[in-house]
Parts: sequence; C-alpha cells; structure tokens
Amino acid sequence: MRVSNQKRRVQVRAFVCLLFLCLFGMVQACGRDGTWGAQAEQREERTGLDVWFFACSEDADSILLQTEDTNILIDTGVEEDSGELVQKLESRQVDCVDLLILTHPDKDHIGGAAAVLENFAVEQVLQTSCDKDSRLQDDLERRLDGLSGCAVSVPDDRQQLDFGSLRLTVYPPKEKEYGSANNYSIAVLAEYEGRRFFFAGDAKKKRIGELLEEALPQVDVYKTAHHGRDSGNGDRLIEMLAPKIAVVTAKAAEKETQQALTGAGAEIYTTWGQDVHMTVINGVLDVR
Repeated sequence: MRVSNQKRRVQVRAFVCLLFLCLFGMVQACGRDGTWGAQAEQREERTGLDVWFFACSEDADSILLQTEDTNILIDTGVEEDSGELVQKLESRQVDCVDLLILTHPDKDHIGGAAAVLENFAVEQVLQTSCDKDSRLQDDLERRLDGLSGCAVSVPDDRQQLDFGSLRLTVYPPKEKEYGSANNYSIAVLAEYEGRRFFFAGDAKKKRIGELLEEALPQVDVYKTAHHGRDSGNGDRLIEMLAPKIAVVTAKAAEKETQQALTGAGAEIYTTWGQDVHMTVINGVLDVR
C-alpha cells in the first residue's frame, strides 16, 4: 500500500511540473507575440525622453518629443510625407498629441498638419499670426476651426509650459509683421533632467537678433535655424548656445553655419535620408 501511495505522489508531482512548464511557455509566447509583450515593450520604450527628428523628402522640420505620458510635435514636414509621418507617430504609440507647435506657416513646416489633425486627437496648438494665404494654410485653418476640445492660440509673449518633468519655454516673434515668413518662427527651449534642446524654426537675421536678446542658456542640442542655412547673426546664436550636438534638417549645413558649429565643437547630424533619434534617461543624453 505504501508503494502505491508513493507512486501516486510521484505522478502528482510530475503533473504539477508539466502544468507549470505549459503555463510558463504560454506566458513566454504572449510576451513575444501577444498584447502583454507589446505593452511591456511599450513601457520600456517610453522611459525618459525620446526626441525624434524625422527625415523628410526635402528640407523640412518634423520633430517629436515624447515622454512616458506626453507627446509634443514641433512642425509636420511637407505634405508629400504626411502619410509617412502618421505611420511614424503610430509606430511610436502616439494616439494623442498634447501640444502641436507650428513654428510658422511655410509648406515645409505645416505640410503634414492636416493629416495629424485628421488621425490623432490634438489637445493644444500654438501658431503664429503670419498669413501666407496659401492652400495649405487655408485648409489648416478650416480644420482648426472645426475642431472641438482643441485650444488654438497665438502666443505674444514668452511662456513656460510644464509636462511633468519636461519643461518648454516658448519664444514667440516680437513684432507683428516681418518681410519674411521665416522670421515669424516660434523658438522653443526644452529642458528635461538637466538636458537642454533648442529649436529655432526657420529664424533668419532679424528673428535671430531677437533671440540674442533673450537670456538663452547653453544647450546640449541645437536644431539649426532655417535648416542650417547661413544667415546674419547665425554664428552669434551658435556661440551663445554653445551646443554639444547640432541637427541640420537638410543634406548639410551651409559653409558659415558649418564653420560656426565646428568651432563650437558640436557633433553634427542631418535628417537627410534618416531619422535622428535621441534619448535622455536619468540625465544621460544618447544619440541612437
């Protein structure tokens, strides 16, 4: 009788072990292919700050700042790339854009805005008073007028916006009218865990002169003004910012800008044919 009980206990233990192995295999498979795994991967990806400078088919700006619970989009590239922009945002698990900053209404900055508004919930939009009277801008304004639950504003003074640990300082143009749409550019300083990013839009000589009057700090990353093209005061702004890294949203920076960035000791990256991806995790800045 004792022998029979012993066999029964061995059989029970074997069954429990087999059941445990089956359950473990199911969890592992779910982690590889199912919802649980996707959620785990998403949580891991959304640690810290991700900054994506998206590649465009021509000189254009489209930049995503993403934390665990915030998505901020600065400009939307050209219209031809709008479908790809939507796909890139979806691949980053964006379902809501907390803040859309349209630095100025040139086609290489607002081209994908209509597609963004159509495919994602957008909580807030910042734009300028510049009126280009273009089809793109007219279509954008109609879409904005038809949105509910989206706050649209034209900042007229410097302001700070906090999104958890991410702080933005917005520098709007100081004058009502400029000869060039580029000089309406909204500039943005982003700060996260001690790291600073400065986005200058398409600022040219006059607008850069205004930025030089601001108490701008030195930064880690500088999105070069006007796609890295040469402009009066451009070298002075680079000297003030003293960036460690510069991003050129074109094939290459023009000669004087290139020299100023090299003189500042900046590493230079371009969005020509490639996305530029940076992260800040526990205060450490990394280019992926």
